[in-house]
Amino acid sequence: MNYINPPIKAPRNVAHKTYYSQVYNQEIGYNVYLPPDYGEGGERYPVAYHLHGWTGNESSDIWTLENIYRGRQAITVFPNNSPVIEDRDRLPVESMMIHELIPYMDAHYGTNENRTLSGFSMGGGMAFYYAVKYPELFSRVTAYAATFHHYYQKEYRGVGEPPEKAAALYAAMMKERRYLEEDGILFLVRQNADRIRGNLLMKIHIGADDVLFCENEIMHAYLNSLDIPHEYKIYPGAGHELKKIL
Repeated sequence: MNYINPPIKAPRNVAHKTYYSQVYNQEIGYNVYLPPDYGEGGERYPVAYHLHGWTGNESSDIWTLENIYRGRQAITVFPNNSPVIEDRDRLPVESMMIHELIPYMDAHYGTNENRTLSGFSMGGGMAFYYAVKYPELFSRVTAYAATFHHYYQKEYRGVGEPPEKAAALYAAMMKERRYLEEDGILFLVRQNADRIRGNLLMKIHIGADDVLFCENEIMHAYLNSLDIPHEYKIYPGAGHELKKIL
């Protein structure tokens, strides 16, 4: 696992930096995009965080998302969110992101309180989990082909199931308390539903041919059951591919 992964070539206005993590006792890499007029007149900017997928790092998506972050007047941060991802008993990535990186960015850059999250695959699940757990910190979350099953519970077995199985999987999950218990993402959504409604703009984008389709369909159904507004988009012909669902 490499903690620091500078890109071979960075897009214009994107710089690779590091910050010190006490959680890991280690410098951690990130890329940051600053709007062209950043630093002129003391203006403070919204900040968008994008979390990469399982095999990626802080430099994986800086070119893929270039058209998106160039189209908005916001600081955009691509952190390395790789280390020790799936240890549910201690979540060092969560501590690193919420308690170290966000305060660091606020202290060292001209940010305002408008924070947004997005992520792809594993990063999409992480972004959604953080947003519903800490809805006061974020105004919007976009989950691209999110890996939700790690946050449903370890017993979830819906990966790779055909789309037509989604309704049956959801019905079965709603009968089992373990999926609705504390620590799982469904519990957090229900617990924080009133804080989420009207405050957190939620978007879920998934390819129709993605192996993760069912778990995204389940999250969509669960949000509907709680009357939580959200955008849900299915992309025909797209598999587990960020480029095709952007």
